[in-house]
Amino acid sequence: MTDDVNDVGRKAALSIFGDIIRRKRHSCRWTFHALSEKTGIDAATLSALEDGSDAVSDIERETLCEFLGVDLDAFAKIVRQENARANSPPRAAEQLRSSAVVDLARYREWQRTTSHPVD
Repeated sequence: MTDDVNDVGRKAALSIFGDIIRRKRHSCRWTFHALSEKTGIDAATLSALEDGSDAVSDIERETLCEFLGVDLDAFAKIVRQENARANSPPRAAEQLRSSAVVDLARYREWQRTTSHPVD
């Protein structure tokens, strides 16, 4: 079970990290090929990384972080956060009721029974 949870956390972390890299690349207005030339990492590998796959080695990830100005520990922090989130127990129904979720059946009943001002 632990492997599955860690796997879920790692997949989520890879997706989040890929989004961070994509945003940094877009903010610099670089194409995959331009970033590839600057970092020495293949453009197809960069594309796969942005899509959330585990396509790069730790050394390539570190090189990319240094080049784009991303915290070197960002990926490790994201993995820890996502693993903690995956390991946390599911929220109880009472906790979910306090969130801003609308019960559509009750809302529609309220609409039908509430008088509306006539212009």
